[in-house]
Amino acid sequence: MEETIRVATRESKLALKQYVIVEKLLTGNGIKVSRFGVTSAGDLDRHSPLYESGGTGLFVRNLNRMVLDGAVDAAVHSAKDIPGEICDGLTISYFSERADVRDYFVSPATLDDYSGTVGSSSIRRRNFLSFEKEGLRFVNIRGNIETRLRKWKDGEVGALVIAKAALDRLGISVPGHPIPEAVSPPAPNQGFIAVVTREGSREDSLFRKLQDDAPLWEARAERDLMRRLGAGCSIPIAIRAHFSSRTVKVSYADDGRRYDFSFKVPITDLDVRLIRGVIDA
Repeated sequence: MEETIRVATRESKLALKQYVIVEKLLTGNGIKVSRFGVTSAGDLDRHSPLYESGGTGLFVRNLNRMVLDGAVDAAVHSAKDIPGEICDGLTISYFSERADVRDYFVSPATLDDYSGTVGSSSIRRRNFLSFEKEGLRFVNIRGNIETRLRKWKDGEVGALVIAKAALDRLGISVPGHPIPEAVSPPAPNQGFIAVVTREGSREDSLFRKLQDDAPLWEARAERDLMRRLGAGCSIPIAIRAHFSSRTVKVSYADDGRRYDFSFKVPITDLDVRLIRGVIDA
């Protein structure tokens, strides 16, 4: 009898939607799947900002440990939550087609007309939007998408900034508008779903056979630069690769400064030192 692939996922509605995308990929190729739901440390701590409570690896640690220990065969994540370096013995075997990379401004008012509190725990979003628009007062806000939207509806904040991909995958329509990439450039790997497996495993090989070229190239280019820069969610940096032009755009904002770069791939050590010099200045 054909063996079933055991896939771990968080229990949030967004995580489950992302799991279903991976499940359909597998079942559409004649592969049986069994889901293992996990409540992560990140789901339990809904008060501390991400950059204080564990950073980009907060939501993935427990699931990846299950893969490494052999309790499951694979784990599904939002790719942008996975740190540049993952545990030895694990690998990212698959990146989905990329969803909309833009951030979304949740408010009846436009960003240009708005002046008030904005719910977001992302330093990147705070710094780029503050550079673009004066008068915004940012409030740390945690929880899943539905929790954050409820807090906004209850008046805890006047506006929110959320990844548009999350709203699209959940089928949620709220007042507001996408923020142009030029204003709020995306986090590395924003819009991708990623699958982690044990390196060299049967599942690793299987997912790699299902991988399309464009998402793999973009996701890898962004992750490689993120790793070389030592960048995590505590650094307000945006990295956006473009498969069609084989370029990577990098943006950094801090202390009222903003810098934008564009590099052809492969990115040289000199390019990396240039970016690092701006961050460290």
